[in-house]
Amino acid sequence: MGQDVGVDIATPKGVLPMVRSRLSQHLRLIAGSLLVLILCSLIGIWLADRARFVSTNDARIAADMIAISSDVSGQVVRVAVSEGDEVAAGDLLYQIDDRAARHLLDEFRADENALLAAIEGERRRLGLVGSLSGTQIDESRANVRSAQADVQAAQAALARAERDFARADNLLEAGLLTQPAWDGAETDLEAARQALKAAEADLASSRARAQEALLSRDDASIVEQDLLVLEARLVQVAAKIERQNVLLDQHKIRSPIAGIVDELFYDIGERTLQGFRVALLHNPKAVWISANIKETQIGDLDLGAPVDVKVDSLPGTDLSGRLSRIGDLTLAEAAMMPNPNASGVFTKITQRINVRIDLETADVPLRPGSMVTVRIRRQGRDG
Repeated sequence: MGQDVGVDIATPKGVLPMVRSRLSQHLRLIAGSLLVLILCSLIGIWLADRARFVSTNDARIAADMIAISSDVSGQVVRVAVSEGDEVAAGDLLYQIDDRAARHLLDEFRADENALLAAIEGERRRLGLVGSLSGTQIDESRANVRSAQADVQAAQAALARAERDFARADNLLEAGLLTQPAWDGAETDLEAARQALKAAEADLASSRARAQEALLSRDDASIVEQDLLVLEARLVQVAAKIERQNVLLDQHKIRSPIAGIVDELFYDIGERTLQGFRVALLHNPKAVWISANIKETQIGDLDLGAPVDVKVDSLPGTDLSGRLSRIGDLTLAEAAMMPNPNASGVFTKITQRINVRIDLETADVPLRPGSMVTVRIRRQGRDG
């Protein structure tokens, strides 16, 4: 037996298979150990990442979508932009037929011109009436004063004539005056009486003319009232013109923001209706990330936490941001038709809460609705 074993060991054909078998076992053992080590390392990295970050791929690019509506109804006569165009604030999007509005504006302007002419005429009339009434009043007052002076003079002449007649009468009775002289004194007395009556009549006439002058001044006040009415009507017409200008401008639908035209809902020849939307825009420089996080992970998040963002449509592009808002209710409660579970059959499902992530720098074009993956650093995991 010893010879057989010795011969066996010494035979090269028996040694090589044995060495190969043991080497293969060692290699398999080493490979298995390396595989287990790599797997454990990957599991450790994964667990460490989950411990430091909250990750989700239920996230997308979001933006304020501006729905522009028409303030007036009418036929579209021009579409000034196309979908995908960049526009500035105030750029024209649609032109609606405005011929009827322009005709009405011309009518209001014609009314304004007519009122301006009428007001100018009343002002000239007021100036003329005022100047005439002032002159007439001054003249009539002077005439009244002159007539009063004439009356006073006539009264004095009458008193003198009465004294002369009384003296002549006494002289006639005493035989010291002739009859012709007495007749002359009587004639002078009657003339003085007639002169006083004439002076009093002139005074009454002067006073009547003065009253007429005062009434002409009342005519000026009437003209002033008419002028006030015309000026009030002018203010009304000016307000109508201003309102019509606003209405005319509403026939031009303009962009309220600088952004991109996402969708147009009308073509040339179609009729818009008041209050119906005609275009959809968004501002590409004002985008953020809208992500839905499990309710079991919300407690680990802080506002301002750093976020890593990967955009599905831009492979290899990494963005960064900050957590800026955490929703106060779940997506199920915010739905238009929440499920109250009236059937009594209940299956507990982890709810999701919406959060907002503001991007810090984004020099790449981001399209609203594009899917992204986010990794939010957990609370107290900044180190």
